[in-house]
Amino acid sequence: MANILLAWELGGGLGHLSASRPLVTGLVGQGHRVFAALRDLSRADRMFGSADVSLLQAPFRSRRTDVRINPLRSFPHILLCNGFADAGELRAMAGAWRSLYDYVQPDLIVFDHSPTALLAARACPARRALIGTGFCAPADTAPMPDLRLWLKDDSQRLQEAEQRTLDNANGVLQRWNLPPLGRIAQLFGDVDENFLMSMAELDPKAYAGSRNGQAYWGSWPDAGGVAPQWPEGPGKRIFAYLKPFPALPRLLALLTELGCPALLYVDGIDPRLPQRFRSPRLHFEQRPVDLTQVATQCDLAILNGTHGTTVSMLLAGKPLLQIPLYLEQGLNSQAVERMGAGLTAAPNRPEQIAVKLMQLLGSDQYAQAANRFAARYADLVPARQVERMLTRIEALLA
Repeated sequence: MANILLAWELGGGLGHLSASRPLVTGLVGQGHRVFAALRDLSRADRMFGSADVSLLQAPFRSRRTDVRINPLRSFPHILLCNGFADAGELRAMAGAWRSLYDYVQPDLIVFDHSPTALLAARACPARRALIGTGFCAPADTAPMPDLRLWLKDDSQRLQEAEQRTLDNANGVLQRWNLPPLGRIAQLFGDVDENFLMSMAELDPKAYAGSRNGQAYWGSWPDAGGVAPQWPEGPGKRIFAYLKPFPALPRLLALLTELGCPALLYVDGIDPRLPQRFRSPRLHFEQRPVDLTQVATQCDLAILNGTHGTTVSMLLAGKPLLQIPLYLEQGLNSQAVERMGAGLTAAPNRPEQIAVKLMQLLGSDQYAQAANRFAARYADLVPARQVERMLTRIEALLA
């Protein structure tokens, strides 16, 4: 029996852990003692249920950052906004992770979007594995790429930001009498395994060609949720899984005018909006829905570009209107556009949202592209992939 620690440090949604749930359940079933140090414990019971997992609060930056980088253009920018900009703060946070490792005594640590935890693990003898999307597990390159390739070149400032993260990280390692990093991306390269939970088509374009033959382990829908309840009526079924954004009321008005049967789950929606747009053709769900079922039944989905839900719809061959709110979502949306399976609109451009939605409803070409993606991964069996991951972990522990 081994001690295995799952670490989750950054990111605001439990989607970061959806790929980890079957893995954790399998590890517990194999007799290992599993700890989970989570950024958000509030819904840990939903995530792991009755599995015998020891829950811990992960160290993470709870106060708002004083660092202002707009727009975020690289992974070092993300690090600077999450503790790597302040040498003293980084020492404290990394020290907290190191103390947690001293308590757990892990034989293996699985990192889900946890760069400070990765830095601290250089003082720990445990094996290291990454799990997550291509955005959360960047390629080991130097310099790290500009993620907003469409903007004017700003390589000098990007290199300055990268050097600052490297200097502060090496300051921690120097305090601990450990060898320095040669590049900041080495944090993600110096691991025993990278469970890249995505497909090559959805990897950020900036990392294309930088994976050096690294395997993609695939992704699959998050299990659970209520059965979809569709409104009656003719027309294409539209599913929307969103967070609030400025043009949301205009989108709801447009859906009301179209009259297509629409099922909407908007996490954090102003309760006045469902009352205002209540209609026989619009059903507002209060709870997360079963994505596997809804992907099979809908004709088109409107999303914020979240990775897991995007994959769920594409594996069912459904075209997408993406309204991204953050950089990672924008990169996912661009990937869908590159394969021709959807369109992207800005969250503050209601007229753009309307034009793109009508394009998707009026053409079959996007559904055809989504079906080509689904056909490429028709043999993807989540249970089989989980078994492969468990086998790989046993090999690491051996």
